[in-house]
Amino acid sequence: MMADKKGNRLLVALDAGGTMTDTFLVDEEGLFSLGKALTNYEDESKSFTNSIEDACHIVNLQPSELYNQAFSIVYTGTTMLNTLLTGRGQKVGLLVTRGFEHIAQMERGLTWLSLSYEDTLHYALHEHTAPLVDVNLVKGITERIKGPTYYVGCHLPADAIVVPLSEEDVRKSTEELLDAGVEVIGILFLHSYTSAVHEQRAAEIAREVAQQRGLAVPVITSHEISQVSFETQRCKSLLLQCYAAQPVARQLFQVEEAAKNKGYRYELQTLLSYGATTTVHYPRLYETVISGPAGGLLGGKALLGDTMGLKNIVCTDLGGTSFDIGIVARGEIPVEPEPAFAGHKLNLPMLSIDSVGAGTGCVIHVDEQLKTIDLGPESAGALIGTCYQYPDITLSDIDVILGYLNPDYFLGGAIKLNREAALKALDEHLAKPLGGDLYDTSSKVIDLLHSQLRDAVNSRLLARGFNPAEFTLISYGGSGPLHMWGLGDGLQVADMVTVPWAAAFSAFGVCTADYFHRYEKSVISVVPFGMPDEYKMWQAEPLNQGWEELEQRAYEELEREGFPRDKVSFRYFIYARYLGQLTSWEAPVDIGRVKVGSDMDNLLDSFERTYAAIYPLAVAMRDIGCAITAVGLQAYVDRVKPKIRKYPLKGKVPPKNAHKGQRDVYHGSWMKFDLWEMDLLEPGNRVEGPAVIEHPMTTLVVPPEKLIELDEHLIIWYRDK
Repeated sequence: MMADKKGNRLLVALDAGGTMTDTFLVDEEGLFSLGKALTNYEDESKSFTNSIEDACHIVNLQPSELYNQAFSIVYTGTTMLNTLLTGRGQKVGLLVTRGFEHIAQMERGLTWLSLSYEDTLHYALHEHTAPLVDVNLVKGITERIKGPTYYVGCHLPADAIVVPLSEEDVRKSTEELLDAGVEVIGILFLHSYTSAVHEQRAAEIAREVAQQRGLAVPVITSHEISQVSFETQRCKSLLLQCYAAQPVARQLFQVEEAAKNKGYRYELQTLLSYGATTTVHYPRLYETVISGPAGGLLGGKALLGDTMGLKNIVCTDLGGTSFDIGIVARGEIPVEPEPAFAGHKLNLPMLSIDSVGAGTGCVIHVDEQLKTIDLGPESAGALIGTCYQYPDITLSDIDVILGYLNPDYFLGGAIKLNREAALKALDEHLAKPLGGDLYDTSSKVIDLLHSQLRDAVNSRLLARGFNPAEFTLISYGGSGPLHMWGLGDGLQVADMVTVPWAAAFSAFGVCTADYFHRYEKSVISVVPFGMPDEYKMWQAEPLNQGWEELEQRAYEELEREGFPRDKVSFRYFIYARYLGQLTSWEAPVDIGRVKVGSDMDNLLDSFERTYAAIYPLAVAMRDIGCAITAVGLQAYVDRVKPKIRKYPLKGKVPPKNAHKGQRDVYHGSWMKFDLWEMDLLEPGNRVEGPAVIEHPMTTLVVPPEKLIELDEHLIIWYRDK
């Protein structure tokens, strides 16, 4: 933990989850402290300051000193998720190429999004997610620009104007949208990723019309948000920016204002869904749609990958609301180009993370007639359960009555949980309807949770062709250590670990993130097998032009954020596929220009290495030929990151003052568990089960047949006796 070293510069990261807002603050020497507060959905600036004050209290630091010493504060929140789930976004008007007026309503027939596997099989349960724009507020505009084609030697260039823009259509449609009271106007033309001239002119006209009415209605074009060829995916990105980004911006600006009012001198930063930090004034805030779980995945790679040298890692985050799973394979974190999120299929690069609605705040549903139990998907969130302020029974209630969770030590005692209320509610709504013993039935509900967690991890690994025995699993989140024993029971991974800062591990991961922006642009480059170098160079022209355009865009945006060009470095990538395939895969490449024919071969070699990593049993199909469908780059600037310290090892026997006595725990039957204070354990210590190791922000359960050991980095290894 952090020593009391006033005057050190501090790096601060916060993760505002569905239940808790976690703070991780670290000084220049790598010493750290944690803070925690219940998330305030209505005003996140309050839970932001409360969580920081909690971290300051632990290390005897005044909040004013923290804000003054902090050289970076990174904040990730849940505002965009809440906006999508509650339908409280802005009223959007949309101008589209004529003939595509139903694009937002039809989408791509993805009626199965957010359904469980079982429900996916029943078509009667399928339904379209409500569109982010009223179909009556979508207006068709006459225009057409030619896009690229797979047909080599086409007589028209890709950016040729086929049908001129009807400016009268734009004016009339804008007037109609303003009459309808829209709060923002989006513009999506079919091939704007190739040439943006029509979108740019339409935006000028729309702003003029709004200005003439004295209205400050934002106008956002699709080429500013996403430059991909798939118009439905691009439409979703544009609508997400129009519909939900402004509420996100308001919350982030409110948090930034609260920090500056207390003495913070810099711009607040946030985490993008693909694992990059940027300022909250970033122009494409829709990319922050899910940033908290991304932090945990980054933290797992930094701690176990970069520090311990492990290449295969499963990152699991169990909180009050959900169970998130991320995989690091062969040292790389896969990026999902089209993730499904809150019922929407997004054209947004996101670290590949799967979520299951299986948090410890999940409501327990009992069918008295069928004698069955279902968990969730509703969650008590910050209200925890009947042991606190929620009207329905939850898994947290069971953790309390079985003795795993100390009702007097939740958040270090800041919140008192009511064990008697949980006992009464569980007996009335769980045990009696099922006709069983209260404690035995409750224990079986915990077994059901653990079975779902194990199935989720196994299915994610096996579906990708990975062997679980080659992976180390790290369990974090406020409830991760609490249920690690059940997650590992029957899960055939190489090792399982957690850390003392598990409750704020995602915030720790945010600290490890790089500062960069990501850009991509759709292109078409077809390379059949065995083509001469002259053909390869001809097909390389759109790649080189795309990279040059993206570099210029990156320089301009980062300069506005205060970074000169000589501080910017680039990493390049492509999207490619074998000819005949429908899906392209992202592959990192070493170059940002194709100068000779062999450079094109090197690009395709990089694609095949990536393809083989995703599908280990696949056979390369270079003789079929390849298509490069997009180019991209990531523009980096240097950023200070936390140091992962190495501590001298002490003996295996923990210090006597770390032992807190014993507690009765129902673990199949009632038995005595030793109680330990996690923060008083030292590197090298070993604790054998049965034991409960308590921390103000989490609890680690060690069953009778298990033990834990702390290594020199304070990583807690969970092992058999």
